[in-house]
Amino acid sequence: MNKEKLKRIPHIFSGAIILLHSLERYELGHSSYVMFLVLGIIFLSLAVFHHKIVHKLPVTDVIFYIIECLLSLIIAYEYYEMGKKGLPFAYLGAGFFQFIAIFIFLSKRKKRNLDEVN
Repeated sequence: MNKEKLKRIPHIFSGAIILLHSLERYELGHSSYVMFLVLGIIFLSLAVFHHKIVHKLPVTDVIFYIIECLLSLIIAYEYYEMGKKGLPFAYLGAGFFQFIAIFIFLSKRKKRNLDEVN
């Protein structure tokens, strides 16, 4: 599997999880399902057009990991408020790994910029 396809996987995974959360919010009668539905579609679209988008806007991955991290934390909080026991920790873990991904992308970008200057 090439590097570009590997970069798509987290966005596909996040988009699917966000869409599933949207469905759950809809079934529970919460109007927030619309926000999660739109964001889930955006993340899946990003995964499909990742190669083209990243070339035009190199910080795309960082921006979307920030949004994904925030959404994971929001979902974790919602599940915690609903009294769920394990699900909040799974989403906290996802948010944590997305937070780490942000720093990895930023450090690689900084290193690449320093290499270009030298």
